[in-house]
Amino acid sequence: IFDFTHHRPRTFFGEGLVTHISVADPFCSNLSDQLEAAVRATGAKTHKGGSLITIEGPRFSTKAESQTYRSWGMSIIGMTASPEAFLAREAEMCYATMAHVTDYDVWHVSESPVTVEMVIQTLNKNTEVAQTAIRNLARTLNPERTCACENALAAALITDPKIIPAATFEKLKTLVGKYYK
Repeated sequence: IFDFTHHRPRTFFGEGLVTHISVADPFCSNLSDQLEAAVRATGAKTHKGGSLITIEGPRFSTKAESQTYRSWGMSIIGMTASPEAFLAREAEMCYATMAHVTDYDVWHVSESPVTVEMVIQTLNKNTEVAQTAIRNLARTLNPERTCACENALAAALITDPKIIPAATFEKLKTLVGKYYK
């Protein structure tokens, strides 16, 4: 993920409790593998991997923006996944994304310019695939966590527990309680 958003809350922390959590690989590889298998089982075309840039929206990109994102090596331009992936990591949750592409964006000169009507039409087709994939995943999801997601905060917490404001600790104790007794 390349987070190119500017107006979204990016962390649960601050206000007297500092963390620096690793998001080098923001998606859980185990959950991503299971999700890919669930989507593949629908018969839909799938692509795993690539780089997703999250833009603020709610508008489509200009040609200059779209060409810039492609020149940066971005495979997908989207308006979701940031900050969701980062917040999930802070909450020590496994997180994966199922990105249903709706259009080529304006860089693809042989395609018509993107319209809301085109996006909605494709979105409606993708909805059935997504719903079936979620049902598939619910049936086949391995409940065993063999990833490091559930302990992501272990090496990320910086603040000495003695100086964390009581209100901040109370607000975040669900996330940090196992580390700060």
